[in-house]
Amino acid sequence: MAWTKKDIERTGLKHNLHDLPQKNNALLKKVTSKSKISVEKETIKTLLWVLHREGKIPEYVEELVFDDVMKFRFDWAITSLKIAIEYEGIFSNKSRHTTISGYTEDCEKYNLAIANGWRVLRYTAINYTNLQKDLNCLIKK
Repeated sequence: MAWTKKDIERTGLKHNLHDLPQKNNALLKKVTSKSKISVEKETIKTLLWVLHREGKIPEYVEELVFDDVMKFRFDWAITSLKIAIEYEGIFSNKSRHTTISGYTEDCEKYNLAIANGWRVLRYTAINYTNLQKDLNCLIKK
């Protein structure tokens, strides 16, 4: 995917997906630093915006509450296709995803989502660049 200079300036990012380190070791070292901003999460957000702008995906929303009882939220959701996109910030020093209670709650959340017909795509700082390929596969079905 070719990003325009305008796309990158809009997000404040200094690079695009193709400029990120290709080796997991370099990426892992980068994301375990104490940065407050998740470049990966911002890149997912920007990619979704660009894909929607180009007409490749339908409208999507951020922070969709999909269960009124448990108040579970998806990071992003393409509601018309019932596709949820989650970024798992497991490399953060304060990640609740790595605690037993946080991991258990995530399991409950994803099981409930699947039981309600959602397809959930989950990403980390290492595999988030697969998002466009994964969406293409789901949307073609």
